[in-house]
Amino acid sequence: MKLPPTASTCFFCFVVLFLSFFSPCSAMAADTSTARVLVLPLTIHSEKEVPFLNRGILDMMTSRISQTATVIHQADAKSKKTPIQQGQAARADYVVSGSVTLFDNSVSTDAALVQVRTGQTVVRLNQLGENAGNVLVHVNQFATQVNQYLMGPTAAGAGAATTAPVAAVPVIAMDAAAQSPAVPMVSPYAAASEPSPVPVSETALKTEKLWTSPPVKGAIHSLAVADVTGDNRPNIIFLNDKQVIVATKNSARLDRVASFDLGSNHTVVSIDAGDFNGNQRAEIFVTRLTPNHQLDSMVLEWNGSALAPVATGQPWYFRVIQAPQKGPTLLGQRRGVQTHLDTGTLYRETFFLPGIFELTAQGDGYTAGSRIPVPNTHNIYQVAVGPVFNDGTLRAIAYSDSDMLKVYDSSGILHWSDDEALGGNPFFLLTPSLTDSRTQDRFYLSQRLFPIDLDGDGTLEVVTVHNRDLTRGMVERFRKYTRGRIVAVKWSGVGLK
Repeated sequence: MKLPPTASTCFFCFVVLFLSFFSPCSAMAADTSTARVLVLPLTIHSEKEVPFLNRGILDMMTSRISQTATVIHQADAKSKKTPIQQGQAARADYVVSGSVTLFDNSVSTDAALVQVRTGQTVVRLNQLGENAGNVLVHVNQFATQVNQYLMGPTAAGAGAATTAPVAAVPVIAMDAAAQSPAVPMVSPYAAASEPSPVPVSETALKTEKLWTSPPVKGAIHSLAVADVTGDNRPNIIFLNDKQVIVATKNSARLDRVASFDLGSNHTVVSIDAGDFNGNQRAEIFVTRLTPNHQLDSMVLEWNGSALAPVATGQPWYFRVIQAPQKGPTLLGQRRGVQTHLDTGTLYRETFFLPGIFELTAQGDGYTAGSRIPVPNTHNIYQVAVGPVFNDGTLRAIAYSDSDMLKVYDSSGILHWSDDEALGGNPFFLLTPSLTDSRTQDRFYLSQRLFPIDLDGDGTLEVVTVHNRDLTRGMVERFRKYTRGRIVAVKWSGVGLK
């Protein structure tokens, strides 16, 4: 049930009062503690302003951790320094940082204890709660794990720190028998501590044209393949101008089965398709934005004679991925909020609220479940999941904002990073300029990643696109792609080649 604004505000006030009255005074830090812990303000991502929440969280976390360490607060909440750099400046042994994401009545909490000297993440928590009050449980759980670690033999000034057991947010199920050797916990905040990136060697995928459709008037903006009509034959679904078109390949022809007019008021970001209500007919997920850049996505389904909406006004970016061992998986991400800058009338547009989740249908909408283990900096259009190391263990592979490939383990820890760009997508969203309120900037989306066994030899490749940018990335607001090719890369033991 969605709380009205007044009830929601009162609830968060209760949270802060609870934190204040049931937390010992933060001044009771033990002077005899050998470890110095810098606790940074958590980043709050919320659809409404809750400035008082962070203060309560900090007080509670400080009071808990001060039982085993000296807690210090010398950081500027708006500092441009990394947590590691702030920890070094404060002469801290460890630094605590993280974020809390609030949407509807749910909460997602991410927190990490990082050793300043090595840059290693020694305690990590990723938890999803069904109501906003669960942030209390998350903070207490994280602080307890921090204390358990700090009371261990490797706490203060230790070299290679070990990770305390973490009750992480559920992620895509792993095959325990096929787990790879444990990977050192690497801080996502300290670039120097990340594994040395290994360049990717591109392998052009030679393809033979098996079939080409007749020309379609206008551009095709998005494409999906699924059985929409329930006749056990795959349909081709594509976005042509402002229409969703469902067609079937019939010999050399492309026969239209149905179409749905989306109107001209929205910006359509993507379409995806998959059967997630179990009726043997794939739903079509249309992600779109209003003229005010608000999410107003919809879901279409074949009713036997036409496409009809089965869900409208959905506040999700949708994406369907093929997850090995699970099949089609529906992912969702919320939209971010505008952030006022210190330049007067300018705002920073945040298209994506941190957190990518598996979605399940509930009533006339969708609810968030397991979280995909990637850092908050990634959005839903950059990510895929699969056993990319060919060891049976599912990992997340993602594009960075600069189109560099990155691979993360099940805890969201960076395992491998590329230093050469692939991808490149001409599709962009418009956002108000950060430097001139009279103009607009372009926010470019990433290409798709497809983990798949292309040649049937039992090993997985990752298929994507490499488009050549004429500007070579030197012009921030403009990209022009003059040529492109499909590439497939495979894990070699040291990198994706």
